Amino acid sequence: MNRPALTPTTNRLLAHLPEAEFVLLRPHMEQVALARSQTIIEPHVPMKDIYFPLNALLSMVTVMEDGSSVECGSIGREGLSGVPVLLEAVETSMQTVVQVSGEAIRARADAVKEVYDRGGVRKRLLNRYMHTVIVVGSQSTACNRVHHIEARLARWLLMSSDGVGSDEVNITHEYLAVMLGVRRAGVSEAAAKLQEQNLIRYTRGSVHLLDRASLESAACECYCVVKTEYERLFG
Repeated sequence: MNRPALTPTTNRLLAHLPEAEFVLLRPHMEQVALARSQTIIEPHVPMKDIYFPLNALLSMVTVMEDGSSVECGSIGREGLSGVPVLLEAVETSMQTVVQVSGEAIRARADAVKEVYDRGGVRKRLLNRYMHTVIVVGSQSTACNRVHHIEARLARWLLMSSDGVGSDEVNITHEYLAVMLGVRRAGVSEAAAKLQEQNLIRYTRGSVHLLDRASLESAACECYCVVKTEYERLFG
């Protein structure tokens, strides 16, 4: 099956941007390929670029002193990396890495900030997006604390599928374990249960969503909360 060509407006934030404001950013943008595990934002390092994923998926990760890490939010075609730049923070303590390889639009951080500071539709859109980042982060914290692994895995797969715009999510069990903050054996067991129900099919390095409606029923409430809030703000 031929998939539609990727363009800047594949990213939903850029698609909502009026042409007059998009023109201001266009000279500072380029389409780039992102590789799995590539670091987009280093902790405590000033951000020079902002990324608008097209079919890649980024992960905001908190890394502890002992080297353990857990995902506190993901960024797909509905958003952008580098929110701290817009909030005058310049750098952050969190790391952002590529969890699913793909294409993205890279723009100079100072150019995006300049357009943001002009106000107008662009600023309103980004303010709404920053609100959804807060919602995702707080919901993920609660989810990791109270929901069981199968429901969390179903939620993560649905959100990732939405983020890359495909029912195929290319990711390994090892990386899923890091994203969910559990042991690899736990991920394998949860994935096996979802596969036994014919909700997903997984092979080495790839998960295919077979029945989205049933997978949504298997997921915890967090998927619906986040999706509903995004659609409320962006349609």
